[in-house]
Amino acid sequence: MRILVIAGCSEGFVMPLVPLSWALRAAGHEVLVAASENMGPTVTGAGLPFAPTCPSLDMPEVLSWDREGNRTTMPREEKPLLEHIGRGYGRLVLRMRDEALALAERWKPDLVLTETYSLTGPLVAATLGIPWIEQSIRLASPELIKSAGVGELAPELAELGLTDFPDPLLSIDVCPPSMEAQPKPGTTKMRYVPYNGRNDQVPSWVFEERKQPRLCLTFGTRVPLPNTNTIPGGLSLLQALSQELPKLGFEVVVAVSDKLAQTLQPLPEGVLAAGQFPLSAIMPACDVVVHHGGHGTTLTCLSEGVPQVSVPVIAEVWDSARLLHAAGAGVEVPWEQAGVESVLAACARIRDDSSYVGNARRLAAEMATLPTPADIVRLIEQA
Repeated sequence: MRILVIAGCSEGFVMPLVPLSWALRAAGHEVLVAASENMGPTVTGAGLPFAPTCPSLDMPEVLSWDREGNRTTMPREEKPLLEHIGRGYGRLVLRMRDEALALAERWKPDLVLTETYSLTGPLVAATLGIPWIEQSIRLASPELIKSAGVGELAPELAELGLTDFPDPLLSIDVCPPSMEAQPKPGTTKMRYVPYNGRNDQVPSWVFEERKQPRLCLTFGTRVPLPNTNTIPGGLSLLQALSQELPKLGFEVVVAVSDKLAQTLQPLPEGVLAAGQFPLSAIMPACDVVVHHGGHGTTLTCLSEGVPQVSVPVIAEVWDSARLLHAAGAGVEVPWEQAGVESVLAACARIRDDSSYVGNARRLAAEMATLPTPADIVRLIEQA
């Protein structure tokens, strides 16, 4: 088969699709990954072929303007904020649709693979009359986001004589069943296999015996960046925590871009290392993780059985942080309450209560029993 993988415009939408894409390729199928131009290095760095669907862009820019080119206002309440995000995903399709359709018409795929909110995939599939597969890349995918995205695309769907996308051939979900707030009928479970980017060399300290608990501090690629897309307070909180966390008795590793790591020099006492480390490579050598609530980070930590302090920044990840907290595998610190003292208190709570480690390891064991990407390939071939 020929499988066209259609992804979004940031690493968080691309990297979770790599394991299933490679499983398909290893089974002898042709795979082509299509995403915004800035995702080219991420895709080719994973050893997969790439084709652009639009020029380089990012979601904050897409979210900032409506279809008519008017500046949007970011809502503050959760429900309208989720709808705002969903409409942004709908508008992302308008940037990608023409090139994605032209590519699909030339390459003639048998199947489209996409993630839940990358709605270019089902639009291309519906236009060409080919099946599509949806892979969830999150613990929780608020339906309100997707329905708002579909609503934003009402004119484009109407051109096809539709009011919604056709059902996927397969809907893949990676949330451990015991964590679900409610069952998800019609979904097929898949084991989450972490892929966090190309790793040239695993740091030597990963293999060394640690003399005290090790904590990984990461706020992802966007939260602390000193530019127009910075989440207010992200950089200052990261810097303050790198100073204060060692005082709790942790050896600290700060996983950030190499450029950002330079702003932490000289490293505070008790900080072992700072730099760009793919999380899946260093998680086996960590005991606690403090992070921004990103989906890939959350699921990578879960798969390794490491308890987490989640400081969820964007509304899209709030439900996932709540599930993590409810499962006893981590502590949620809502972003509006996030400060040095509240994060330190959450870390101390995990340090002093072994139930968090037990619950995290239980969930990792549960995830390990789920069908692998290779198992899912066999289901796809039989569908």
